[in-house]
Amino acid sequence: MMFGKITISAVLGGAFFIAGCTNEVGIGAANNSFGISHGNNALVQSAEYQRGDYLTDVRAEFAAQVPDVVTFAFDSASLDRSAREALNAQANWLRDNPNVRVRVAGHTDLVGGESYNDRLGLLRARAAARYLLRRGVARGRIDTVESLGEREPAVQTESRERQNRRTVTEVAGFTHGFVGEGMDGQRALLMYRRYVSDSVEAPSIQATTVGGGS
Repeated sequence: MMFGKITISAVLGGAFFIAGCTNEVGIGAANNSFGISHGNNALVQSAEYQRGDYLTDVRAEFAAQVPDVVTFAFDSASLDRSAREALNAQANWLRDNPNVRVRVAGHTDLVGGESYNDRLGLLRARAAARYLLRRGVARGRIDTVESLGEREPAVQTESRERQNRRTVTEVAGFTHGFVGEGMDGQRALLMYRRYVSDSVEAPSIQATTVGGGS
């Protein structure tokens, strides 16, 4: 079986062009890069290894587009109106980005004992996470609900400080099976089937930009 021209976009920054290929399928299997397909595929398709660090880009996009911090009244885990509005925006963003998982961390100010603040921080994180669930975010997309208590204050002060009494929602990763924009499993399978098909000439595959962080 002979091939015409195959153009494949390299996902990790460069580009590999195979032009005027006249060899049979499988020729050159002893080549170092050809023979480690599993490792190559895992590397190329990993959403966390793409050029520009895709996970970091998505985290930055989330923080830029929605309020990722919710604050609380003193000694309280109740969600006020501003907290609910912020969580509504988070839930809407997550519905628009169904491949993203998040973690929710609760914080306190430095007033009170450490163990008490750990419990209060967890109550706040749970309150935020439960609200996201009620707004349609699937339970499996909330990776972690944890308390950092008073250990990471936003403002260094021993006094009451609302900015320290907060939850922070952060992108934690991607749903199972998601390998990055532009190269999901179905597209990879289609490319493979075309490659090993009996067609006279393999179709040209247009370059696709991988990433998506803005």
